[in-house]
Amino acid sequence: MNVTFEEKDALNALLTIELNPEDYQPKVDAELKKYRAKANIPGFRAGKAPMGIIKKMVGTPMLVDEINKLASDSLFKHLEENKIDILGQPLAAEGQEEMDFENPSNFIFKFDLGLAPSFELNISEKDKLTRYKIAVPADEVDKEVDNNQRRFGKMLEIDVTENDQDTVKGMLTELDADGNPLEGGVSEKETTVLLEMVKDKATQKSLIGKKVGDVVKVDIFKFFNDNEKVLASTVELPAEGIKDLNKDFNLAITEVKRFEKAEVNQELFDQVLGKDAVTTEEEFKAKLTENIEQYYNSEAENQLDHSISHLILDKHDSINLPDEFLKRWLVKSYPETYNSENIDEMYAKESNQLRRQLITEKIVSQYKVEVTQEDINQISIGYTAQQLRQYGMSNPDLETIRYFEEKNKEDKNYMRRIGDIAIEQKVTEQVKSIVTIKEKSIKLEEFYKMIEKHNAEHNH
Repeated sequence: MNVTFEEKDALNALLTIELNPEDYQPKVDAELKKYRAKANIPGFRAGKAPMGIIKKMVGTPMLVDEINKLASDSLFKHLEENKIDILGQPLAAEGQEEMDFENPSNFIFKFDLGLAPSFELNISEKDKLTRYKIAVPADEVDKEVDNNQRRFGKMLEIDVTENDQDTVKGMLTELDADGNPLEGGVSEKETTVLLEMVKDKATQKSLIGKKVGDVVKVDIFKFFNDNEKVLASTVELPAEGIKDLNKDFNLAITEVKRFEKAEVNQELFDQVLGKDAVTTEEEFKAKLTENIEQYYNSEAENQLDHSISHLILDKHDSINLPDEFLKRWLVKSYPETYNSENIDEMYAKESNQLRRQLITEKIVSQYKVEVTQEDINQISIGYTAQQLRQYGMSNPDLETIRYFEEKNKEDKNYMRRIGDIAIEQKVTEQVKSIVTIKEKSIKLEEFYKMIEKHNAEHNH
């Protein structure tokens, strides 16, 4: 066996493996003997068929299997022993000659390799970032109290609509020119509307002071604010059929309701913060203030983390990659995603992610960054709690979180994601300890305008 490694340039190499019969034939013969010992071929006792017949039956497939296995093992053994760091996976070299397995002799395998670039970290205390301190508006707590009152409020049945905060439910019927139900027209289509949402004031006014059983004549287009999509969905017609509707409809009111905000009392405290977390309105507002400040501190820290993410790439934009090799590898390895038509456009994102991965690995290695089991556990708990909140559980207790977390941990993809998050957080904290971070106060609206501008500039 002969293995040669040839650097084409700093990022590309060719590895050639030449296999001689003495490298592979003993293994092929051993496999053939094993097969013969178990083979049950008509006309021969078990294990006694002539080797010539065995070779004719399975000799070529066994040769191909052993040759490919030996070439692959030799390839990765050479890379490991010589500490050759590659990107992607080796590819059969362009121009690789066809193998003649029917006439075995010397076999030559050629592999193209994409080499990982060599670079130095370019991050120091000279790099300056900002940690923002968001000034929470004075009325923010009152707004949060009101939001929670609305969130846990309820709809009450009432006798008569009194203002634009009331809701009516009824059946819509299309009318003819004489004000009678149109034969073959839209009939008995149910709708519900909050009066505040009706922009036409005359139409809105016509619905105030009404009770169940009343019938109100409405301009259907004004009633739906000329929103043809919503109108089409309600009357169950295709969009192109809306223009043929008569504008006059009867709305036969079947239900009148009013939304009532929750009272600021113990029930609301428990719904928002958990059972007996607070017992007075003063404590309730104090806790909301604390939660709001924590939230905005978290937003500010997320912005800092995002700045670090950009810094990492911007400071290492000179890292070159074996671009053409990687494009070829992506198209060959993931044909369901990449092809010759989209690879150039999609590769830009992939190359940035790869550069980020290389920088992350460099930071982990250079600063001996470690992720402990405790780190994994804490991140897993927080990640699961966040998932539960997204599913509508505003204040899941620890027992519930741990139950679902244990279920999540059975998923390998989940654990891989948690591990990635842990590394990202550790690396980000390491960078924070290297660069210079100054604090700066900023108003809430200015902070989010800054974020919007940044997102627009970077297509986030």
